[in-house]
Amino acid sequence: MMKEVKEPLVISRATQLWEQSTRRDFLRMMGIGGTIVLLPSVLASCDDDDDDPTGPGSGSTVTIDFSKGDTAVLQFAYALEQLEADFYTRVASNFGASGLSSAEQTIFADIKNHEVIHREALKTILGTTNGFTLSTVYTNVNFSSRTSILQTAKTFEDLGVAAYNGAAQYLNNVNNLLVAGKIVSVEARHASAISDLIAPNTTAFSPTPFDDAFGPAKVAAAAQAFIVEQLVLAGAPATFVQGPNNNG
Repeated sequence: MMKEVKEPLVISRATQLWEQSTRRDFLRMMGIGGTIVLLPSVLASCDDDDDDPTGPGSGSTVTIDFSKGDTAVLQFAYALEQLEADFYTRVASNFGASGLSSAEQTIFADIKNHEVIHREALKTILGTTNGFTLSTVYTNVNFSSRTSILQTAKTFEDLGVAAYNGAAQYLNNVNNLLVAGKIVSVEARHASAISDLIAPNTTAFSPTPFDDAFGPAKVAAAAQAFIVEQLVLAGAPATFVQGPNNNG
């Protein structure tokens, strides 16, 4: 019997993640420890920006190899924290044209400081050997629009919470799990604060009793829209335990 060749599973658009054939291939790749490649077109806009040399996924390859165990999980978290820290820093540097009220600016400044601390903490843990620097791109974000800023912030915060919730199951070191738990609890507060700014005096700040937990591929596909480098997940985990919301 011939040995199965572990050819990469190439995902060229986000909708593939919900197609039955792709899900089968995805599960197969996880089962044999294969490689999942997210092409630049995943979640990128469908206009001329696809030819932008600094568009999503147009840069060099950044590989997160899950055979490294906890290191890969922390690298994954580090990628997200780089995005969040960069986004909030950009918002803060443009407060005057953002349309955010003085009170909202204070909230965003606090969140920015938290995200920078998260980024630097993970950078220190990973060290120079396992760390990397990502470049960001905001194709569909208007930093002079309050609505655009709030919606993007919600995207980042909700994604971050779901990412940490989903990735915690792959951590083996209790100290790393403790760090992740401390970060995700703060990210959840950020998510609630942003949701309340969007829909004040509603249940938006806590719409369900359980937050989502997303698997690495789903998180990477969403994050890729804001990253110039091409993310590659190697040795993807063979199993993923769904969260109580069954949305992973």
